Amino acid sequence: MNILVMIGNHPRNIAFLEKLSSQKNINIKGLIIFKREKLVPKSDKKLSKHLKKLWKIHFNKRLIAEKKYFNFKSKIIEKFPKKIEIASANELNSKKIVNYLKKTKFDSCFISGAPIIKEQLLKHLPKNTINLHLGLIPHYKGLITMFWPFYFLEPTMAGTTYHIIDKYVDTGEILHNNVPTLKRGDGIHDVSCKALLSAHKDLPKVIKEIEKRLKLKIKPKMDLSLINSGKLFYKKDWKPEFLDIIYTLYKDKIVDAYLDKKIICKKPKLIKLK
Repeated sequence: MNILVMIGNHPRNIAFLEKLSSQKNINIKGLIIFKREKLVPKSDKKLSKHLKKLWKIHFNKRLIAEKKYFNFKSKIIEKFPKKIEIASANELNSKKIVNYLKKTKFDSCFISGAPIIKEQLLKHLPKNTINLHLGLIPHYKGLITMFWPFYFLEPTMAGTTYHIIDKYVDTGEILHNNVPTLKRGDGIHDVSCKALLSAHKDLPKVIKEIEKRLKLKIKPKMDLSLINSGKLFYKKDWKPEFLDIIYTLYKDKIVDAYLDKKIICKKPKLIKLK
């Protein structure tokens, strides 16, 4: 199966590329890499001293977690000298990328950590274009979707979704969900990384499903109810003040609070491939 891969440049995304490249019957014929924000971005100068401190705690913990769970020294990208590097959503949805897609035939496309794909680019991608979304669809759609389950004190709802993309955001057919095993001591970023590792482990199931669909010419299912299900989060929905819930009130021990039955959480109904 000849595939196109679109990934961000964070270690978690590069780990996904490594997993894809190790799969049998997979030929990565194209690679597009999106330069994401720094793992520890600078805070707004207007923030209070307290919020600047929480900002550093939050993003430094993200850096520590990614170093713990993913390979920072991976050289997998060097194996693709003809890769395309982009620095913005506009660049991804440009004529340059459309022309690139017209030159090569791909059976499928796999995405992790790339910007939202607009309709004019989508129509040039294979019908079986799969996104690994860090969040359980339809409960958490859009952006920063691993933060919200912790903000709303429901760590059991933190997970991932393999889904086929369409012209809306996170509304295409759901193929497979994953949630990590929650253990005492897990912070928000531990759960995020463990959720991705669980999804990476199940990647062969997704590839097998896509191979079957290509062979039998099965088209993606349309479920318009997903448009109105759950909540679509935007970047503007998140505020640094929300970090107080995670780090001041709960000391990043929301998982411990759940395991100690100090908070009660619903459990998701997952869609699973065999």
